[in-house]
Amino acid sequence: MKGQYFERLSSGCLAMLPLILALVMVPVAEVRSDNHDEDSMGWFIPSNTPAKNVYGGVRVGLGDIDYPDSNQDGSVTGISSDDSDVVSGLFTGYQINDYVAIEGGYRDLGESDFSGTSSGGTSWEAGPVSANLDADGWELGVMGRWPITDRWYLLGYLGWFWWDSEETFVETSGVTVESDSGSDYSIAAGVEYDIGQSDRIVYRFMGAHQEVDDTSYDVNSASAEIVYRFP
Repeated sequence: MKGQYFERLSSGCLAMLPLILALVMVPVAEVRSDNHDEDSMGWFIPSNTPAKNVYGGVRVGLGDIDYPDSNQDGSVTGISSDDSDVVSGLFTGYQINDYVAIEGGYRDLGESDFSGTSSGGTSWEAGPVSANLDADGWELGVMGRWPITDRWYLLGYLGWFWWDSEETFVETSGVTVESDSGSDYSIAAGVEYDIGQSDRIVYRFMGAHQEVDDTSYDVNSASAEIVYRFP
């Protein structure tokens, strides 16, 4: 079950949305044309130490969970569902070389809702029914990075996702809350754009796939990410 810490963390990610929009509007005139930018923040992490390969970032996007389909036992009619929600997260990584990085972080997968009327089935009592799934977790994996041009890169990620989920079921007889946790694979792919500024900010646009509840629920998402590469 997610605690108040995770709720604050997710809210913090959403609060970054105005910052993301502002950064996207960076004037073209500020973009440097040289391929090897000087790091004006070199004093922050000395360039001759392994720590110079560390980076961090935030993500905000939209996710889709196939949770409503999983709750249909054939007895439910008049179905109303909302299987999409905002996804967000924080991540950090270590760039081993130009092509490979180790990356991990926290990912909030949002919520999915399901409601309808059951005639009485294997999963539901007769009468109005509804369910809600809330999921999040931590992941760790390997990020591959392949240059297309001097600014654009293709990205591929393969990792492991440690998830926590909370399901709330509402029937005529009452409310049932079930919490669960486990781990499944996590994959993602996308592109990265280096704007060439000395502060080392880059943009990512990623599509990701996570499994929740031992592959019972597939979660697909698309997100915009801002990455800060330390000097």
